Amino acid sequence: MIDAVDILTAVFAMATGYATSWIGFEIVRIAGWREPARDRISGGPVRIGIEVALAAVIGPRLLLRNGFANWRRGLVSLPLYTVLTLVAAGWSMCSGVVVLQLAFASGYFLA
Repeated sequence: MIDAVDILTAVFAMATGYATSWIGFEIVRIAGWREPARDRISGGPVRIGIEVALAAVIGPRLLLRNGFANWRRGLVSLPLYTVLTLVAAGWSMCSGVVVLQLAFASGYFLA
């Protein structure tokens, strides 16, 4: 049986993941991160690894933002945007659990 505490924990994890996504997106935006030109990709596997990790963190924010913009323009139907929203919520929940586990494993919350 699902208790109210389980639902609140899931909502808290989802909110934590979305907040992490938003913070990561703003840090990247402020830092001026730009995609490399297609004809010259520099950095090799290190840059690709950083970009994949970055996409894993800021994915829910981008999914919701781009999906909403495309829905407003009529490029995405409402059912598809609903699916995008559910995927972003699940993604936020998964990344929120990882962030919370890292926070608790750091020992900061045990003092």
